[in-house]
Amino acid sequence: MTYPAQLVQSSQKSKKSRIPERIPFSLLFHDFGKNTLGSFTYGYGLPWVAGTAGSYGIIQSGIDWEWNRFNVRHEFTSEYVPLLGVGAGSVLPALVPFMMYFGIDDPEIQFTGLALGQAALQGVLVSSMVKTFTGRVPPHIGEAIKGDSDYQEDYSKDFRWGFFRGGIKDGWPSGHTSVAVAMSTTLITLYPDNLAIRLGAIAYSTFVGASMSFRAHWVSDVFAGAFAGFAIGRTVGKNYAALRDKRNAASQSGKTNQNDKISLNFYPNGLGIQIKL
Repeated sequence: MTYPAQLVQSSQKSKKSRIPERIPFSLLFHDFGKNTLGSFTYGYGLPWVAGTAGSYGIIQSGIDWEWNRFNVRHEFTSEYVPLLGVGAGSVLPALVPFMMYFGIDDPEIQFTGLALGQAALQGVLVSSMVKTFTGRVPPHIGEAIKGDSDYQEDYSKDFRWGFFRGGIKDGWPSGHTSVAVAMSTTLITLYPDNLAIRLGAIAYSTFVGASMSFRAHWVSDVFAGAFAGFAIGRTVGKNYAALRDKRNAASQSGKTNQNDKISLNFYPNGLGIQIKL
């Protein structure tokens, strides 16, 4: 069967000019404030209670200081492993969501990328908010290795309680660990029946947390960061899982999701704001 040339050309032109359907980029901030609050109140705050109580026990038992001294004496753990951990804990949380959303034309993967992106942002925000008040003195392993006298006696209990007395870069809890565990927990919450995802996510967050304890953080910082990340990840993951189910139900029924009335979208040929009346 042959078709008129004009019809074929019209069809080809339509295919070329058609804008691919994408998940709105604005969903990166879906219920952002609600999820921030939920990260502190998830499970009635028990993850934070457990992280705080466990940190206290680790500090008082001397584990923090003994692990610090071990890393001062061993160059492999204090110099080389942390480089990989910092890369995995700093670059991947930004790169993976970016690639999932902008690099793959699959709505489900784009949606998951946005969920992981918010989990990473929440991990940075929540841990930084807490660090602002705890102001814990970091391990300073580099200075201790050089023999700096200020870092030869146990200072693992030094907290500079108060607003911005210790900054937000170092301290309790570990931000890298919070982000890694938050993203891993979000992914597991979105895909609870996928064993490969579960094992990969756990392995990733475990590696990042362990690496942080070698140089950048005390063991108790990492312990607390893991519990904080779990609370963040469960909050964000459950929120996005509910949103996914709602969107799927709306799509099947042919109804427009109210959350998508106004949305920000990134297309291959530029940025657009979509308004559905």
